[in-house]
Amino acid sequence: MKTILFPTDFSENANHAMQFALQLAKDFDARLHIINTYQIPYATSVPNVYNLLEALKKNSIDDLNKCVNGIKSNPDYNNLNITHDAISGDLINAIAEIESNHSIDLIVLGTKGASGIKEILIGSNAEQVVYHSKSSILVVPNQTTGFSFNNITLASDLTPVDEKKFNTFVSLCKKYQAKVTVVSIQTKNSVNENETTNHHQLNEILSGLEHHFQMINNDDISNSLNSFVEENQSNILALISKKYSFFENIFHKSITNKLACHTKIPIFVIKEK
Repeated sequence: MKTILFPTDFSENANHAMQFALQLAKDFDARLHIINTYQIPYATSVPNVYNLLEALKKNSIDDLNKCVNGIKSNPDYNNLNITHDAISGDLINAIAEIESNHSIDLIVLGTKGASGIKEILIGSNAEQVVYHSKSSILVVPNQTTGFSFNNITLASDLTPVDEKKFNTFVSLCKKYQAKVTVVSIQTKNSVNENETTNHHQLNEILSGLEHHFQMINNDDISNSLNSFVEENQSNILALISKKYSFFENIFHKSITNKLACHTKIPIFVIKEK
């Protein structure tokens, strides 16, 4: 892992997630690129828009400099390779532009703690970044306590995957010697003729890691997953995001209402689409 992107709005949630970004950058000797976006609210009607935009730009630059100086003053992180940029526009377009011009291995996002996985990824900037970005993403709720990557639950429907998209996830697992449990929740309507072949594919991707597969038969995907994460005391939940797949199924509106657990763990999203 060479480059980590960290968008921030300097909120408490973002500052909490920054600790994860800093530790990952330190452990992987990666460049940490910190960005802040600014824009004039659509409803704003002022005589001198240019002056307002310049003021927003100055505030963004000042806050970024303060943030980076604060990091550099910490002896644990003063040798990190940190770059930063104040960007005019919305966050999604800013990330898309960065991804088109640079190789981003991981995006780290902070989000407000909520009552379930639904609220962590739905109805927020995190949801939009997860949906639109091309890079792997680590979403850190502000309820997360401690930096730990040693017990990971990977949710999978055992359909074919793009092995290259797992590079960042696998490197993270190897770095922290993580135990990975691949959970497949089968419903009565599940149909996967190539399940055995795809099981072997994931087995190959995770070779060299301590891992095992767990099959759960239950029609309630979201509650089954939540229950397993709690019982397994996982400290990371990993999801594979690809079109018309398990990820979209979990976060379909009809299912997200059932996400009842009070999750406090980060969610690692492996992007395929």
